[in-house]
Amino acid sequence: MIEVDNYYRKSDNYRAWVDNTGIGSVRVLKRVNFKELVQLFKEMLSEMKKASPNRPHVVFYISRSLNDEMSENAKEFLDFCRDCLGIDFEMVILE
Repeated sequence: MIEVDNYYRKSDNYRAWVDNTGIGSVRVLKRVNFKELVQLFKEMLSEMKKASPNRPHVVFYISRSLNDEMSENAKEFLDFCRDCLGIDFEMVILE
């Protein structure tokens, strides 16, 4: 079981948390507004840095249908986070 004491956010569109080891996870349920996604990652990055001084790691869970629909802006944002902010991303495509 994942221990989450310090950061958990929930909306109709996603669930996001940072576990006690400093690993962030985002489960996308429906389409997420780009501005909302940026704000979420900003909060999560801050919490991940508090929990672990290592390079931040985010696991991003998304359904195949949402991944196919993901806007070019969202894909570019994830690439930016990986390349410029030093965040390791793991993308898990759910069936």
